[in-house]
Formats: sequence, C-alpha cells, structure tokens
Amino acid sequence: MKFLRSLWEPLVNFVFPPLCRVCEERLSEEGICEVCWEDILKNLLLEPKTFYGFRVYSLFRYGGKVREAIEQMKYGGIRAIAEVFAPSLAELLKEESPDVVVPLPLHPARVRERGFSQTVLLAKLMGRELSVPVKKVIFRRRYTRPQALLSADERSKNVAGAFSCLYRLSGERVVLVDDVITTGNTFYHAASALLSAGAGEVIGATIARGA
Repeated sequence: MKFLRSLWEPLVNFVFPPLCRVCEERLSEEGICEVCWEDILKNLLLEPKTFYGFRVYSLFRYGGKVREAIEQMKYGGIRAIAEVFAPSLAELLKEESPDVVVPLPLHPARVRERGFSQTVLLAKLMGRELSVPVKKVIFRRRYTRPQALLSADERSKNVAGAFSCLYRLSGERVVLVDDVITTGNTFYHAASALLSAGAGEVIGATIARGA
C-alpha cells in the first residue's frame, strides 16, 4: 500500500493541487499558503513566558491566522497543522533537555467529539523530534466547560482539581504540551498534579499564547 500511495499521491496533487490548510482558498504545496504564512509570522514569539511560576514556550501570539490554523486543527480535524508546527516547537525545547513529553489531556468526551486529541498528536510529534518518550501521565477526573467561555474567576474554579496522575514520577523534567495557553489556569493545575506525582520540573509548550 505504501508503494502504491507513493505513486498516486504526486499524481493527485498535480491534477488537484492542495488548498491551504488554514484559509482553504489558495493553493499551497507546503500545506499553508504564503499569504497565511505572512500573517502567522507577524505573531512569532521567541522567548518563554512565566505562568504561575512555570516557564512556557509558545511559537506565536494567539490571533488572526494563528487562531484560524489552530481551530482548523482542533475542530476541522486538519492534523497536518500539527505536523507543520510541532518541529519548530520542539526546537524551542531542545536546550531544556526534557526527559519526557506529556500531553495535557482532553476529557474522553471531547476526544470522541473531535475524533482525536490534538494535544496527544502534538506531543507525539514533538517526542519524535526530541527523541524522548511520550507518556500519558495525567488524566482529567471530570468534564470541564470550555475555558474560553468563562470569566477569569470562573476559569480557575472550572479546572481546580480536574487533573490526577496515573502513576508516580521520579524527578523527571517534563514538557507539558497544549495547543494554546491564555490565563494559564489549566496549565497550572495540570502541572501542579505532575509535581505532586514526583516530577522534578514542568515546562510548558504550546503553539500559541493569548498574551
């Protein structure tokens, strides 16, 4: 099958050139067209930001075409978006020398709704780039409302106590992966659960951040 795919995929792409994964309007050989890339790169970030004492690396500010790309990945099922961004995000984390990559978990109901977990996909791609294992250490104990729909006070209460760990850690330096960080409430509670389970340090990695 792989051999047959290697034959027909170039032919299909030649006859039906792929559309940009973000705008779905312009043709693009690289997955994202030049117009969308230009907008995305305007929001490029290089330095980490501290949330509740945790260092978090993000590629971009959340907005514009960056937001559209993430929404296409999460709600449109365009997994290629993760494949575009994961290598660059992993590059930011290389100097941190992590021991393990952990996806920030979605509730199983959300995974069923979307058909996949974007955080697990990102974590697997990053783990491959960093040559470190990916482990699903934490899980959501209960379903939480979407953080974007809540006030700042409601966000903290919404995710408090929502995460637990499946097993103990032994001082590992953990990279906790999510797609977006805004106030940092969700990340804080998930990272705190990892520290309580024995992680030595928790560092964040997201495609985008809200501020």
